Formats: sequence, C-alpha cells, structure tokens
Amino acid sequence: MNERSLTRRDLLAAAAATPLLATVACQSAAGPAPIEASFAQAKPKPVPRHLIVLVSDDQSRLDMSGSGNPDCQTPNLDRLAQSGARFERGYVVVGVCKPSRSALYTGLYPHNNGATGFVPVRDDVRTWCELLKPETCGTGMIGKLNVKPVSKFRFEKWVAPKKVGDARTTDAVAGALREMIRGFGERRMAIVVNLKDPHRPFREPLVDEDPATPIPHDPAKIHVPAKFADTPETRAELAHYYDFLWRLDRTIGSVLDVLEETGIAKDTLLVMTSDNGRPFPFAKTTLYEAGINVPFLVRWPGVIEPGTRSDALVSLVDLLPTALDMFAVDPQGPLDGHSLLPLLRGEVASVRERFVGEHTEHLSGKPNPARSIRDARFKYIRNYPTAEDFANNVLEFSMTWKSWMKVAKDDAALRERMQRFMRRPPEELFDLQADPDEMHDLAGEPAHAETLARLSRELDEWMRATKDPLSRA
Repeated sequence: MNERSLTRRDLLAAAAATPLLATVACQSAAGPAPIEASFAQAKPKPVPRHLIVLVSDDQSRLDMSGSGNPDCQTPNLDRLAQSGARFERGYVVVGVCKPSRSALYTGLYPHNNGATGFVPVRDDVRTWCELLKPETCGTGMIGKLNVKPVSKFRFEKWVAPKKVGDARTTDAVAGALREMIRGFGERRMAIVVNLKDPHRPFREPLVDEDPATPIPHDPAKIHVPAKFADTPETRAELAHYYDFLWRLDRTIGSVLDVLEETGIAKDTLLVMTSDNGRPFPFAKTTLYEAGINVPFLVRWPGVIEPGTRSDALVSLVDLLPTALDMFAVDPQGPLDGHSLLPLLRGEVASVRERFVGEHTEHLSGKPNPARSIRDARFKYIRNYPTAEDFANNVLEFSMTWKSWMKVAKDDAALRERMQRFMRRPPEELFDLQADPDEMHDLAGEPAHAETLARLSRELDEWMRATKDPLSRA
C-alpha cells in the first residue's frame, strides 16, 4: 500500500475511524500509536448501512484505463476508484463464471460448497439469500443469477436479465436499480447487480445511445497482450471486447448517478468487481493473472480515503463474510472468506498473506484440475494433467485461438506456448514482480528451486486444511 503522513484531521474525523491508508501508515511507524489515534480506535466502529455489489462479466483487472490499459475507455470506473480504493490484488477463487459466483454467494471455495463446475452447491451449504433474511435487510438481484439450485438463491427482489436488455442496456439497469432502492424504503439493503458486459458474443451490435460519443476502438491501434499472437482476428476481437467494456462503463456511471439521486451513496459500501477474467486464451478458465486477477474497486464515504491504492489480497469469497459482518448475522459455520470491514476501516493491513486459486472443470472436455498459490511476489501453479488436451469453450468459440493455430505452423515460439497451454506441465512458477505477464516459467530453474518447494508446501498445507479432495497425504 502507499503510505503518507497521518493528519490531525484524519485522527479526529467524525467517521469514528481512521481512513484505510492513514491507519496503515500509523501501524507501520515505530513505537506506540499517538494518543489521538488510540482514542479514535476506541470509538464505536463504523458499519455501512447498505451494501451494493456490481459484477461485470469476464473482465480482467488490467482492462480499465485507470489500470494502465491505453485501449480502454472507462472514465466512470476511474471515477469510482478515485472516490474510494483500488485493490490491485483482487481475485476470484476460480476463473470460471458459475463456480466463481457460487463462491461469492457462499463464502466458500468450490470444493467446500460443491459447485466445482457448472453444478449446484450442496444442500447443506448456507447461501447469501438464506443467511441475509428479510428481517435483517432487503436482498436484491439485477441480472443473471447463474448459480444452482435456484431454490437456495431466492432474492427478495429479482429483476431478470430479459427485463433489463440482458443487463446490457444502461437506462434499463439504472431504472431497475432506482425502483428497487425506492421499493425497499427505509430498510437496509444488500443488492447485487450482475452486468452482462463484456461477455461474448462480441458480434451483437453495440447501440450508441449518444451519437456524439463514438465507439473509439480501432483494431489497427489495439495493443496486443504479450502472450497473444498479433493477428487480424485477435485485434478484431480485442476491439469488440473493449467496445463492450466502454458500454459497461457507461452503465456503471448511471449506477453511480442513481445512488446519488436516491440519497444512499454516503451510507453505502459499494464494491465493483468481475466474475472472472477476460474471455480469451491464457485468461478465463485458467489460473493465470488474466483469468483470476479482476477489478476490485471499493467506495465507503467517510471511511476509505479517496484515491487509495492497496496491494492487500482480497477476493469475491470475502463478500459474503463482509455482508454478514455488516448486518451482524451468524454465518452458521466456518467460511473460507474473511470480512473486509477491518481492512477497510484500517484496523488491519491485510486479511491474508497468500491467495489460492482453484480450477476443476469447465463446460468442455473432461475435468483438468489445477491449483495455484501466490504471495507478495511469486505464483506457483500445480497442474493435474490428463491424457487429453485442456479443453474449454473459450478456445472453441474464439476466432483469436483459431487464427493462432494457423500462425503457429511457422512460429516456433507461439507453437510451443500453445502446446504448453494444451498440455500443461505439472508445475509452473512465475515472478509476478519481474514478469507480470507470466511469460517466463521458472519452475525448472535451480535458482528458484527453494521458492518453488516453499510454495508447494504451503499449497499442500492449505489443501489439507480446507479438505481439498486433491490434497496429498
């Protein structure tokens, strides 16, 4: 995290807690905390009145202009980040939509809630809707549910995708949220808005509601990611993907306006994230950064310092524990996630030191599991190869991948990269500081043998502790 001096204004703020960055700066200083800081921490801890979670569909963290992507036009996401905190290390537990959303609504990893792929959560698992009862708060959903069974996810108010243009129509989504907020009246609320953009298919027409604002993505000017082959098909699909992100951003802007218009913005913990990374090879369905490192923007007026950037490891699996903490609800059993309120209030610097990713299966092919663990610098991936190639519908329906297959015939480096993707090695190791694109696998290098062994042991410990069925005795 960035550090800066702790001001008297921070210490004596009426919010009854020091902003996130200021508290971290205080904790890192030598010696006891100042008297004013100790007094501030002794006051009642602030709790948001409402929780609203915005979930995009298939968006990697880097796919925002504020994250340094020159091709993205996301001024409203930037506005949200500037008014709160941008978490650079926000993760989904799995890079696949349905098990990722199941983890969000249960606070449990897939192997602990049963939804390891496109299957239901177990009957004995308590969900968002079963724990957050009407007498505690109003629960609302806009857009697709995408979890099973429906009987365990009965939100008090639900606006189905078809009523809001498949959750791609800006005005419809904003109108539905406005009506939902007003319908709950003076009650506390926990609302999830599931937006379909920028999910495939990219071929559908993108209607521009404002003719004065043209869609600005020219395939010829796209910056092609390091792991990608630079083909016309790759550029075309990336341009369409960024077009849909542009529309997502417009919808986010309308949501922000609705919160201000209805008067709840100042009392709301607002989280914007995604269910998994971009729908391209080496991203969605994988445990690479582009598949599981997603946007994680949080706004809590009066508590989170505007413009905060944090390197704390946070996850969608933390959102249900956070909601239960907000509304003082018993989780009725252990959860894999952690409440983020202590972190957001600045009481702790982190809620975890390492983060584990989990993949078991997708819609195509046989299960081809993998597990990963990352710390502040390195990521270790353990693959469980089968006799079959790694299969998923990102490859099946991607012009990008098909175009690479043609180029790879004459490009040895690309051919090797694609072969390693299809027939994954048992172990992979990446230095995320020196190699954020994960281009150089260090698993076979003697200089990194100790790091590989350490992370392998830590992953084994985590798998045993969480009763992962793939854990080694």
